[in-house]
Amino acid sequence: MSRQVYDDAIAQRDQAAADVAQAKATLARRQLDLKFATVDAPISGRIDQALVTEGALVGTSDTNPLARVQQIDQVYVDVRQPASALDALREVFATKKPGGTQGLPAVILRSNGEAYAGSGRILFSGVNVDVGTGDVLLRILMDNPQRQLLPGMFVRARVPRGSYPAALLVPQQAVTHAANETKVWVLDDGNKAHPVSVQLGELVGRQYRVRDGLRPGQKIVVEGMERLADGAVVAPRALPAAAPSSGEKPR
Repeated sequence: MSRQVYDDAIAQRDQAAADVAQAKATLARRQLDLKFATVDAPISGRIDQALVTEGALVGTSDTNPLARVQQIDQVYVDVRQPASALDALREVFATKKPGGTQGLPAVILRSNGEAYAGSGRILFSGVNVDVGTGDVLLRILMDNPQRQLLPGMFVRARVPRGSYPAALLVPQQAVTHAANETKVWVLDDGNKAHPVSVQLGELVGRQYRVRDGLRPGQKIVVEGMERLADGAVVAPRALPAAAPSSGEKPR
């Protein structure tokens, strides 16, 4: 063959190789564009609804999210507690055995009072007190295996403030408050009434926990205190079965 035919063949080969390289570069660019069109979630979870419809034009400078991913296998529950309750919580923290599960146990309740499935524990308490309500924030981490707890729900929590295996409780109506002193009327062996000063703890339901001032087995006056005087003799009778069982009241 002539030199001209040979040179033309070499040129065609080089041109075909250049076309293949250009096609590969175009393919790599399109693959890169395709990666930019796919958005991977940074965390695993569940999406409630897409916030952008299919076919809408989006860009990196958009402020509206495409979707919101919620991790609800475990949820945080924020509870407001009076700041005065922190002392009891600190005591429980102090008596907690080392090496146990992090955080104090807590129970999240439904509106009907039943507990949600899963275990919860108190992670920390806030460092700021609301000046309007006097409350402080407690954060509870709650296991949510059945995904019954959803973000934004309002629930109730049962937070332990202590454990007293031999606690002494008295009905709330048996306690009288005068000036800076708290008293309970008790009956001696001769059924004479005497006021005694007591130190109260938590209010559980409608009963106070007595920290000091009473002994187990003492008879206390639940009703009719306004008619009593120190040393007055009364005729006690037991409370009805439907009323709280701790205490006696005079006729």
